[in-house]
Amino acid sequence: MAFGQFKQIKTIISLFIPIFSKAGIKVMAEKEGIGKSRLEALSDGIFAFAMTLLVISLAVPLVPDGEAAVLLPGKIAEMFPEFVIFSIAFFIIAGYWLAHHRILRSIEYVDDRLIWTNLLLLFFIVLIPFTTSISGDYNAVFEAVLLFHINLLCASIALTLIWLYIRSQYAKLTNEEEPENRLKQFEATGRFRALAIPAITIVAIFVSFINPAGSMYCYLLIPVIMVAGKKSSTSCMVE
Repeated sequence: MAFGQFKQIKTIISLFIPIFSKAGIKVMAEKEGIGKSRLEALSDGIFAFAMTLLVISLAVPLVPDGEAAVLLPGKIAEMFPEFVIFSIAFFIIAGYWLAHHRILRSIEYVDDRLIWTNLLLLFFIVLIPFTTSISGDYNAVFEAVLLFHINLLCASIALTLIWLYIRSQYAKLTNEEEPENRLKQFEATGRFRALAIPAITIVAIFVSFINPAGSMYCYLLIPVIMVAGKKSSTSCMVE
């Protein structure tokens, strides 16, 4: 009986292996018409799920009922570093989502390589709540904070790879006869951010060697980068 069940499980697994292989993704894309809208829907769902999971890192303080009025304010104050890291991670994921949205809205089609690169990005996005929780609980421990920085660096690199691939395959993914003008706009709006955000993460990694907790504040530069990138892209398009 056990051997028969094993054979059934093995048969089921063998049916799913081709689906999750690279060739399987390509066949599914051709047969089922996996388009940009489905890729965006999957990405939006995972981004939203990751942003929601972040709040789990904020555990409710446990104090005796009779002493809550006295002890609770102090316990909440002790959670300030965790709340700071939660806020930073939340808006970083929001920034990744916004950049991802702006990148994909420039194209009309996706191919298997873009799908896999996008899945790589989503893999690192899903990990952010986990690394946020660790770095929030142990914000003075170098290894815990470094894990958070490396997670964000990998996500930034994956997003940059998506941008670089779309730029190299722009004509195919947009199916335009003369895509040069839109390609210039795509490069102007994305080049600065694609390079600047990984650079900020690298700076945060170096700062963490000196001050692990303080390195988290390096990410406050991201809104400045976003504004500067918008002004830079606007000036490039005007020229």
